[in-house]
Amino acid sequence: MLGIFIVILDGLWIVETVDSYDIYPGSAWVLLAIGLCLMMFAYSMIQHKRKRETRTKDEVQEIQDERTPTQRFVNRMWKKREAVGGKIILFLLIIHAVIAVFHLGVALRMLQISIFVGMITFSFFYILNDDRGDLKEQEEDLKPQSQFMQTFMRLIDYRQHPFSLGLLVFLIIVLTFLITKWFGWELSLETGGNPRYVMSLPASTFILSGLTVACGLIYINQHCDFLGLRQTEQGAYRLFQIHFYELIACGASFFIWLGIIILSWIFA
Repeated sequence: MLGIFIVILDGLWIVETVDSYDIYPGSAWVLLAIGLCLMMFAYSMIQHKRKRETRTKDEVQEIQDERTPTQRFVNRMWKKREAVGGKIILFLLIIHAVIAVFHLGVALRMLQISIFVGMITFSFFYILNDDRGDLKEQEEDLKPQSQFMQTFMRLIDYRQHPFSLGLLVFLIIVLTFLITKWFGWELSLETGGNPRYVMSLPASTFILSGLTVACGLIYINQHCDFLGLRQTEQGAYRLFQIHFYELIACGASFFIWLGIIILSWIFA
């Protein structure tokens, strides 16, 4: 999880500071590489552990059924998410409104940070709450008939690997920022005025960061204990919900990125 956070935080910093640098410092490249290497290392360690796993399915199920205090807390917070979330949002809005009276820029910056933390927190409770239901029935109901689609769904099954479509599009956008700055190319980002697109490329990158964390949490909770939470079998229904948001966020972000690249090349 550390690798995912390093990649995301470094990527968001790169996108947010696009107007502050003619060429990004070398540390931006280094942190991105470190994050990706940590992700690969953690994935290799988990895969190695899976190959050496000797427990039977009944033993694994028995361990999963022993709910820890942390798991009970997560389940309780998820059930009360509307009441608790509403109070937190109201409190934050009041705080941001007060700060905006004195300094609008600081308030907007804090609002952005609050939204990011909110996305991560929601993903955490959504993925890690213990609401498995009948997993076998879920797999059968949501299994596509086409052999091609079955193969494709296995490739984007984040219970088997943490490398999601959201992470791929996120990296494409971040590397575009790094490379264009390195070669001195200008991108028509349209972050102000009257943009052609519903959202800007930096805003879409921000949304992809939350989606990437959710995919990483699915993989981690599927294969190992995490922050006092037992390893839990993730159902296909939850995975398909992630795919639904992916279709929107990744599709929009990719086509905005493609449009900006084409327009920047035409008007270069």
